Amino acid sequence: MIAFQTLFTPLNIGNLVLKNRITLAPMFLCYGNSDGTVSEKTIEFYARRAKAGVSLLAVEASAVDSKGIGLSRMIRADSDNYVKGLSKLAKAIKDAGGYAVLQLYHGGRYSQQPIAPSPVETYLAPEKKIIPKEISIDEITELINKFGEAAERAMMAGFDGVELHGASGYLLTQFISPRTNKRNDRYGGSFENRIGFPLEVVASVREYIGKECLLGYRFMPDEWLPDGFTLNEGRLLARRLEKAGVNYLSCNAGTYESWFLPHIMKVTSKPGYQVDITHEIKKEVRIPVFANGRINTPDLAEEIIRKGKADAVALARPLFADPEFVQKIFENRTDQIVKCANDMLCGRQTMQGLDAVCSQWKKVTA
Repeated sequence: MIAFQTLFTPLNIGNLVLKNRITLAPMFLCYGNSDGTVSEKTIEFYARRAKAGVSLLAVEASAVDSKGIGLSRMIRADSDNYVKGLSKLAKAIKDAGGYAVLQLYHGGRYSQQPIAPSPVETYLAPEKKIIPKEISIDEITELINKFGEAAERAMMAGFDGVELHGASGYLLTQFISPRTNKRNDRYGGSFENRIGFPLEVVASVREYIGKECLLGYRFMPDEWLPDGFTLNEGRLLARRLEKAGVNYLSCNAGTYESWFLPHIMKVTSKPGYQVDITHEIKKEVRIPVFANGRINTPDLAEEIIRKGKADAVALARPLFADPEFVQKIFENRTDQIVKCANDMLCGRQTMQGLDAVCSQWKKVTA
């Protein structure tokens, strides 16, 4: 008998039925080839976790535009040239027993060619100031179409769906935040205007992939910054996204500007620190809502689902540290799970353009 029965209850999501409530959250690995194609190492990473029982795997941020690429060796989906590699990846995940979703990304002001709704400065490091170029109306229209085209390529490649990256401070988030959107046209000012761009992106993607394919949204409930996007606005946007045809919301509060503030760092150091805010969003919609944020143990994951705080958990680093995380739960071997040390070695590696590695992997193979 499985000890964590709630975690292994099926979940209806769009036209799919997940075999359990544990999904892989997108995590940048820096495993892609230098030309943006999928590498064998990328395929091996995702297939291994699918084989171990993860129900839905969201493949890391994939660029929809060559100008929107963030860090080097990012996977790309902005040309048909990338479909062949993406097809191998999707097939490997599905052959291993998981559903495959491709996350679509544009970095906006965090791109290698920074663009944004408005030229509001930001910093990647204290010594690296960024003042992005303001996007024109024509460029906005072009980008909306590029999201749709990239989604269509994901379908051509055999993915079960796509997830739009609308969190962490990237382009979609930059439009909804009054801190980063100072426009005076129909895409700026009021809440309705600021959410116009992401809603038009959703509409474009839905048109390209049809009504049957899964469409998820990496969702920011609250920016956690003064004068930023607030939870009250997050509640409203969640309802609008559901109405627009989004099939699930994967909640991830905060941005790169808020995560490193001392009081926010205290919050984010706690296990399950986003569960309560995720529950606030779950109250607003009927579509499945995923909880993120330091859900490091099966007990915590089980409690979140059992108490109705979320419909599924989206795990990144716990599944990075131990590829067999789900299998060990299913086989009642939770005492053998290798836990994420939260030392952020993986993140430090990718910021330097190096392959993500985990300090705990020696324990997995020991």
